[in-house]
Amino acid sequence: MMTGHFTLPLAFDLAATFFFAVTGGLTAMRKGYDFVGVFFLALVVGLGGGLLRDGLFLQQMPTVMEPHYLATVLAAMAVSLLLGERLNRLAMVFLVVDALGLGLYAMVGTQKALLAGLSWVPALLIGVINAVGGGVIRDLITREEPLVFRPGEFYAAAAFAGAALFAALVVGLGVTAQWAALGGIGLVLLIRLASVRFGWKTRAARALIRSSDAADSGV
Repeated sequence: MMTGHFTLPLAFDLAATFFFAVTGGLTAMRKGYDFVGVFFLALVVGLGGGLLRDGLFLQQMPTVMEPHYLATVLAAMAVSLLLGERLNRLAMVFLVVDALGLGLYAMVGTQKALLAGLSWVPALLIGVINAVGGGVIRDLITREEPLVFRPGEFYAAAAFAGAALFAALVVGLGVTAQWAALGGIGLVLLIRLASVRFGWKTRAARALIRSSDAADSGV
């Protein structure tokens, strides 16, 4: 039973949507897409996680299709087209905002799933999808391997850790959702920024029993 709700301030939500959408618009421009392509990629990166969460998994009307979200995507598209690669100078700003947005959306997705009556395991998965879904859709559309599936800096893993902490606090320990969300967001920020600062990376998966070990054991 969840105590209270974590409420994401609208200004924070729109700011995160804006920055996510800008990265989508810049990706479209690097790919040589036209104006329609820039808008569509900005849309799916900015709002894709919420669309997957509500439309596919929770079977609800997507809240991210409200007019102010679409206006935010249009503004991000305009900024992408106006400034283009000059925005690369703000790489550190984008990194921090991206890490913050990653944590925020992981908490929002996990909470919505729990409130919909799901157990904590599927709630964690929905929380992670809410956080990284836009980037996965972007990579699929642009025919790239999804970045979150490849070895690299902690990203989806950071979202999962934060969502797991949130679920453990609200479901297991009865901590209020607001405080649990702050703890989860803080953990996501810590892991994400530390992985960039110290070069922490995931590794390619390997079989635990190698062929030589199997031969030695007579298998």
